[in-house]
Amino acid sequence: MGKFIGDGTTFGVACLGITHPHTSGRVRALQRLPNATMLGAYDDSPLLKPFTQAMGIEARSKQEILDDPNVHAVYVHSKSNKMADLSIEALEAGKAVLCEKPAGRNSADARRIVEAVNRTDGILQVGYCWRFSPAVDAMQHALQTGRLGKVLQVRAHGGCSHDEADTNHMKQPEDIGGAMFVISCHLFDRVIHHFGMPLSVNARITKFAGAMGPTSREDAAGAVLNYADKIVVVDFFSWDPLPWLETWDITAYGTEGVMQSCPSPSSYRIYDKGNRGIPEGWTEWNETSFPINWASKKTVYSPELAEIGNPVFFDRELAAFNQSVRHGVPVVIPATQALNISTLIEALFASSKNSGAEVLL
Repeated sequence: MGKFIGDGTTFGVACLGITHPHTSGRVRALQRLPNATMLGAYDDSPLLKPFTQAMGIEARSKQEILDDPNVHAVYVHSKSNKMADLSIEALEAGKAVLCEKPAGRNSADARRIVEAVNRTDGILQVGYCWRFSPAVDAMQHALQTGRLGKVLQVRAHGGCSHDEADTNHMKQPEDIGGAMFVISCHLFDRVIHHFGMPLSVNARITKFAGAMGPTSREDAAGAVLNYADKIVVVDFFSWDPLPWLETWDITAYGTEGVMQSCPSPSSYRIYDKGNRGIPEGWTEWNETSFPINWASKKTVYSPELAEIGNPVFFDRELAAFNQSVRHGVPVVIPATQALNISTLIEALFASSKNSGAEVLL
């Protein structure tokens, strides 16, 4: 999987695209990482100048970044219609890539990225940063160890806050959908991570006439993901009144226990039946503190969407990416995961267009 830079080399990273609201958070995470440096940013957006000035980095051309041997990796943080092309160009130039989710407009873009990773033997991690919550790890461990017994039913909820469902970021014309793609993809990343791809889906994705204005896309969605041994029921709300992630949760119902897991503020609750060497009753855990909201405020370089205020997921995500680039540790969230997520969401929209009819995957 490519060449690894080792611990003795300063890890050089540059941005290809800076218009995504996660960009500043990832740049600051890199600037906190020992033995690492930001080596500039490229974008054709007028926001490039205020962004580079605020971050204290150099504005450069795309070709300068791709040709620079000291740039070992790039952050692809463009609009969705350029994510695939920029990722592929970087991989072909021998750079490792951290591509912001959802890694393109649709499954066709994600498939192109997968093919480029295979062709170049490159390193590409997709920026599903919410995966790096300890509550996600705790649920995965409970599922893998069989603590809950046979999990036969799962409920999952997510939402989009700050009225971002009506921003241009959620209305890119070539995207699969709006908030039900750009934000719900985080939820489906967790579902696939924990339970794999379903065999089929039934879904209703709604836009209620006169409810939230004519320009936004989806208002609310509900779906059933059908597996050979379980049903996963997912719902998504585009107008969450709370700041990011407080309402997000996945609850797994098993024959030996029940577990609810929330990514941020990170917490989980487990009920054990008492038949597997664990006392009967509830166990609850909350991360020690959560001093900063996930989303922070709008800035001169992020005028439409609030930049990210809480750095914890970006630091954990970068630590994993750094290990892949330096030592060849397997990528935590590879391009194949982005392809699976986009494929699943496309199936949900296809089912909804046919009044909830079953769509096979």
